[in-house]
This record gives sequence, C-alpha cells and structure tokens, in this order.
Amino acid sequence: MVESKVLPLAKLLTIPRVKLLMPSAVLTVGGNQSVEELRRELAEAREQQTATADILRVISSSPTDLQRVFAEIATSAARLCDAYDAVIRQVDGEGLRLVAHHGPLPTSDTIPVSRSSVVGCAVIDRRTIHVADLQSEANEYAESRNRALQLGHRTALYVPLVYAGEAVGVILIRRTEVHPFTDRQIDLLKTFADQAVIAIENARLFEEVQRKNRALIESNTQLTETLEQQTASSEILRVISTSSTNLQPVLDTVVKSAARFCGAPDASIFRLDGGNLRADAHHGPVSQPTGFLVPVVRGTVAGRAVLERRAIHVTDLQAEIEEFPEGSALSRQIGQRAMLVAPLLLEGAPTGVIVLRRAEAVPFTDKQIALLKTFADQAVIAIENTRLFEEVQARTRELTEALEQQTATSDVLSAISSSPGELEPVFDAMLSNAVRICAASYGALWIREGRTFRNVAFHGALSKEFTDKWRQTVIPPGSSLPLARVIETQKPVHIADMREHRSYLDGQPLAVTGVDIGGIRTMLLVPMLKEKELVGAVAIYRKEVRSFSDKHVDLVSNFAKQAVIAIENTRLLSELRESLEHQTATSEVLGVISRSPTNVQPVFDMIAQSAARVCDARHCNVFRFDGQLMHFAASYGLSSEAQEMMRSRSPMPGGRGSVAGRAIEDNGVAEIQDIPSDEGYQQGDIAKVGDYRSAIAVPMRKDGRPIGAIALTRRET
Repeated sequence: MVESKVLPLAKLLTIPRVKLLMPSAVLTVGGNQSVEELRRELAEAREQQTATADILRVISSSPTDLQRVFAEIATSAARLCDAYDAVIRQVDGEGLRLVAHHGPLPTSDTIPVSRSSVVGCAVIDRRTIHVADLQSEANEYAESRNRALQLGHRTALYVPLVYAGEAVGVILIRRTEVHPFTDRQIDLLKTFADQAVIAIENARLFEEVQRKNRALIESNTQLTETLEQQTASSEILRVISTSSTNLQPVLDTVVKSAARFCGAPDASIFRLDGGNLRADAHHGPVSQPTGFLVPVVRGTVAGRAVLERRAIHVTDLQAEIEEFPEGSALSRQIGQRAMLVAPLLLEGAPTGVIVLRRAEAVPFTDKQIALLKTFADQAVIAIENTRLFEEVQARTRELTEALEQQTATSDVLSAISSSPGELEPVFDAMLSNAVRICAASYGALWIREGRTFRNVAFHGALSKEFTDKWRQTVIPPGSSLPLARVIETQKPVHIADMREHRSYLDGQPLAVTGVDIGGIRTMLLVPMLKEKELVGAVAIYRKEVRSFSDKHVDLVSNFAKQAVIAIENTRLLSELRESLEHQTATSEVLGVISRSPTNVQPVFDMIAQSAARVCDARHCNVFRFDGQLMHFAASYGLSSEAQEMMRSRSPMPGGRGSVAGRAIEDNGVAEIQDIPSDEGYQQGDIAKVGDYRSAIAVPMRKDGRPIGAIALTRRET
C-alpha cells in the first residue's frame, strides 16, 4: 500500500467545494427553466449540501471510526447519484479491500488491482472512468464485463481516491440499466471521493497523534521514576554530607530507599567483621537485631556475593537447598523466598553486602538489580565517608545541578503544556531558568524575520532605554555583531568580553547599547533551529567577565530547542483554530441556507456576521448588483445611523466611488488602506459615522459575472 503523506490541517478541515444552486441564483435565472425545474434543482442542492455536512460531522465526531464514515459516504453517494448501489475500496498491498457497500449487488471482500478491470485501471491511472454499458461487446475490460453479466449491472462510474498524487482507494456506483450518469452526478461522486480521502488521512493523523501521546506518557512515566530515584539518591547524599561522623543515619536511609524503590518489603546492610557479615542497618518486618551475624560461606547468598564479588539473585531460596544449604534453612526460619544481594565493593575489595528479601517467590527485575547496585555504591560511600568526603561533596553538587536542570526543563515543558498557543509564559520560564541556573545577569530571546531579529522576551533588571533600543534589531550586511555570526554558522557564539569584541570596537549600535547601557561583558548566544533553518536565538549575559561552561551551553541549547517546539506548537494550534473557525462559519452559513431555502435575507445576515468575525473586521456589508445598481442587502457591526445612511442611498451606482463598486467593476478584490486619503472614495461621510478607515471588498460571481459584493472595514489603517 502506498504510504500516506501528512495532509495539511488547512486541507483536512476545509469543506470540499460542491457546486450548489444558491437561492440568489434562482432569482437571476432566465426564462428557459420552469419553476418546477428550479425547485427540483434547489431541492437537489439542499440534499447534497445536507449530505456533505452530515459526512463532515461524522468525520469530526468519529476521527478513528472510518467504517462509519465510509458507510455514510456510500449511502449518500448511492442516494444522491441515483445509483443502484455504491462501493468503497481501499488499497491494501496489491489488492483493493472492501471498506463500505450500500446496495443489493454482491461484491468481493478483496479484489486485485489489475488492468483487466475498470476499477483496477481507475486506481492505476488515477483517473475517473465512466462506462455506459459494462455488458456491451465493445467493453474492453473483460473481467468487469464478465462480472457485469454475472451480477446484472450495466452502467458504472469509478472515481479513484487520490492523496498527494497516489491512489489510496476507489469509490464506484452502479446501475442495473443502461443509464449514464450526468456531469453533475460525476462531480458529486468526486466530492464524495475527496471526503473519503479526508477521512482516511484524518484517521491516520489522529492515530499518529495518539501514538505520540502514548510515547510521551511513557516517557513522562520513565522521567518520573528517574526523578524519584534521583531524589532518593539526593536524600542519601544529603544525609551523608550532614552526617560525616555518624554513619548510622546514612545506612538507615540507604536500606529504606532500597526497599522502597526496588519493591522489597525488607532490606539490610551487613558489613564484614572477620569471617562473618554483621547486620548494621535494617528496614522491614523480618526480626533481625543489630549485630546479627551471617557466616561468609558459599552456602549463604550473602556469603557467596562477598566471595564472588558480584550480585546474587535467587528467585526461591527455599527451593535451593543443595545450592544454599545454610541460606535455605535460615530463609525457612524467617519466612523469606526471593533474595537479592549486592556486594559493597571499595576499589574491588568487598566490605559488606546490601540484601533485599521478599516473602513470595517473585524475581527482581534487571532495573531493580541495577538500582540496588547503586544503593550498594552509596553505602560504600557512606562507610568510607571520612576518606571520600570531598568526593561525595563534588558528587552532591553534580547531582544537585542535574536535578536543577531537569527541574528547569520540566518547568519549561509544563509551561508549554499548560499554555497552548501562548508563547510568553514559555519564554519567561525558559529565560528565568536559564539565567538562574547559569548564574547570568539577564537573558533575551529573539525571533528572526529575514535580516531582522525581533526581541520577544527579556529577563532581568533592564532599563526601558535598553529594552527599547533592543526591541527591533536589524542585522546589516557584513555586520560584526554576534547575531550575524549566528546567522552565518548556525552555531553557539560565546563572547568572553564584549568590550574587546569587534562589534563594540566598530561602534555597532546594538553592541554599544548592550555594553554601555546594559553593562554586558560576557555573553552566550545560542541559535534556535528548525530543520537546519534559523528561526531565532537565545542569549544570556553576565555583567562580569566570566565565561560560561560547556554545560551551560548545552543547557541553553536545550532551551532553544524547546523554544522552537513551543513556536511550532503555537503555529499548528493557530492554524487548527483558524481552520476550525472557518469551518464553523461555513457550516453556520450552510445551516441558514438549508433552513431558509426561499429567503436570502437570513443567509446574507449570517454571511455578514461570520465574515466580520472570522476576518477580524469591524463591519461587514453585503450588496446585490442587478447589472447597473448596487442594492444594500445586509450589514453587521454598522451603527444604526450609518445603516440608515446606507439604506437611504440604496440602490446606488457602482463604480469607483465605493470599495464594493470597485470590486464589482474590476470583478476582483478591491482594497482601500486609508479611506480619508483616497480622493475617489465617495462614502467618506458614512465611513466617518461608522468610524472606519480601511476597507476591502470581493465580488460575488455567477458564471464569471459579478452579481454583488461583500465588503469589510476596520477602524485602523
């Protein structure tokens, strides 16, 4: 099967264009059609429109239920195209799999894609095929002719389902008599084919999003587990650092954490004491006094771990009598089955063991075994605290820094997830964390617009004079500014001292402002890249000459990637909202049309309201044109006084005196950016009363001729 490509959101959510007979068209039709014919055409248009809306509603409400969508399409196609039955098939490997069927004619589950059949040629050639009589001797498709003779159908229409230039299926309708389909029915079936493609791709995209969401949830779960484990490690290290001369609190914390995170009810630490292992710390229900001794022999699990200097895992100790005779006897006394023991090794030499016990014969996982080794290492650190105290301190600092960076990353991800479509909270969280963790004075985030960088976020104690001068930054050709270097290399730029940098010495305004007003000395500038395309930059600054570390570069680079993700998420969300808004507006207008088939006024009113809302306009006016004069038909947002002035002048001549007249005269889009400065505009008094300065209009066309216009206005230019 041909792999589907990603369908743009705008295409997914755009209602396919269907040639409908609008009520306004009825009013302008010549005398060659009877009233009955017009009524029939109008009824057909309304029926097609309702079917289209029903299918789109099923697609939006059931994005993964393709069967329901296909069934609706097949039913509507058969009914509206006056066919005996309708069939939809999807490409599946080398065959066409049946996905929907409406009608009494039998059909196979899967058929091959072959040129000996009409349906195969429609898919292979990606073209519509209309056969007036499949049973005719002149029919070149032998397989289809034999099938038609067998089942009794005659006329058939085949339309491929094409996405991104590849056929992904086919929709076909059949009649049992020789009765070719009309051009209107062919166009309508193509519309149903488009909707089937939308449903297929919509389901694929929905499943892809669900899959990514599941992966994200799994990743978050793993991150949570890692953070919990790091928190436990941090707690142990904290106790070590605060109890350098008191070992017991550290060992108690180790066994408690080991039991908790390794899923064991009981844990102990034993230290070597001659030929025995002495219990020094214990957590759990097993009765084990301090000083309890276990001999270092191969017959005990703890003893063997010491002798072999490796972790020993036994699923059921009570069943291993021959392997661990002393250990099995002891396990029966205390009622334990599964056991995991890790040696405490110092420079390869055993100093003790850490033991986990379970009352059930449930094995420990590889992750728990690895984690216990970590706890064993921490116990060794605690035991050797006096000698390794400085090393422990360094380890604590590293772990704290790692946790801080992970927390900062989590804060930014939280801002992204909790503020969809809002970039300001994300950028603020990003810069505040970057400045704090990297010990910077302040930070800035820039978005690239050609050779221009527009600042979208600052963090730190910055003067208004500073931010005003940095708000819009133009990078001239040949500039020595660090931002220019980022454009050229798309790599981080690290300036140790801006006072010695060429851009400052050359007197570049941006560099001079940063140094003399902002006090910048050391700066780090990291590019924001989307598929090797530079979309912006993140910068942090210090007021003293002190270079940033490689970890700081990596951290800010990670923030830059998150900024790109946030920007892209916002763009996709904005497109989705806009598409949904357009779809809703179109649906509302179609709904009014279907409810008012003989009254155009509610339709014009809804069009005016929807157009003003979706296009973010102050007003919307609708005019009808009879060939000579424009008639004021509807408005939205216009004051009553301005409406009265407009009605008093209706009908009005077309021409250049109004934006609607220009659209009708030019038969195209007409725009006036500033009405007061347009000498040819003759409705300035209405604009003044209506409080608008800019206007745009588009013609309403029928058969290429203007029959009206829709005009929008805004208060600002």
